[in-house]
Amino acid sequence: MIGDDAGAPAGRHETAAAADDPQARAAEMRRVALGMLGRREYARAELRQRLTKRFGEDAPVDALLDWLEAQRFLDDTRYAGMLVRSRIERGQGPLRIRQALQQNGVSNPLAEQALAEAGCDWFALAAGTCRRRFGAGPPADLKDKARRLRFLQYRGFTADQCFEALDGDDTGLD
Repeated sequence: MIGDDAGAPAGRHETAAAADDPQARAAEMRRVALGMLGRREYARAELRQRLTKRFGEDAPVDALLDWLEAQRFLDDTRYAGMLVRSRIERGQGPLRIRQALQQNGVSNPLAEQALAEAGCDWFALAAGTCRRRFGAGPPADLKDKARRLRFLQYRGFTADQCFEALDGDDTGLD
């Protein structure tokens, strides 16, 4: 039958009905937000962006986010700590982690706090990351040393951390 919603996904019909009733719309937004937070942590700005994209600019997203924070379902401090720990486990440096936090809407002071609380020895992490990628041996020549340096810089380590990691395998190549 033309105009029949039988073939439409269930979520679309509910969202269309929720657009007419403010209480139903708020309940649908809450259900979607809790579902998203049930799968992984989000920063407030990141969740706001996703909810606004789904429900439109006129949706009461900030009120929902305030409620989620009050219920402790949404917490930027917890999100920042989780992201820092997971990126450290991947062998990423402080510069790249700070950039990821900023891209996800975490404030600079909170990003700095999360990096400080991680208690990571960035020099040891840079050396370990380099060893995992290239082995324990020293660079074969200057070209190999430059390649290792670029790799560590791409991973987000500072120049001091990169050179310390490479000089730990020093063979006299300068």
